[in-house]
Amino acid sequence: MQGVGFRPFVWQLSQQLNLHGDVCNDGDGVEVRLLEDPETFLVQLHQHCPPLARIDSVEREPFIWSQPPTEFTIRQSTGGTMNTQIVPDAATCPACLAEMNTPGERRYRYPFINCTHCGPRFTIIRAMPYDRPFTVMAAFPLCPACDKEYRDPLDSSLPRPAGGLPGVWPTSLNG
Repeated sequence: MQGVGFRPFVWQLSQQLNLHGDVCNDGDGVEVRLLEDPETFLVQLHQHCPPLARIDSVEREPFIWSQPPTEFTIRQSTGGTMNTQIVPDAATCPACLAEMNTPGERRYRYPFINCTHCGPRFTIIRAMPYDRPFTVMAAFPLCPACDKEYRDPLDSSLPRPAGGLPGVWPTSLNG
């Protein structure tokens, strides 16, 4: 499945476990490459999987690094034939509802609110992998605040592919 915040989740988990390597979407789902032994990582991965995510299988194979990584990164997704699925659109989650209904919050009364746990997926995707550039939202640049939020793996709302702020984006979808 794609569009569930799995790569940011893997990044956060790698930070907690002090792991080195990378993660990316590929044609079969998500590829994680680790320098260290993956046992603890795999246990945590299954125990704390994001709400919309589903792990159907885990394949392990040795990987030889040409240069060992010094950190854990989210790699650019690879293209090619996709053998994975996109998650259906999901109803607004409790956290987004709270943000939308709280005066003073950035997305107060913003009807297009979404996060890794809710919002449009299937209805906005144009191509796989599920990344903002492959959605109908690619035509709408993010404001600096939203772009920073979108790129921050520590932000629990990452990604907000249909995101934006009231008064900033979108003001009009027909030009």
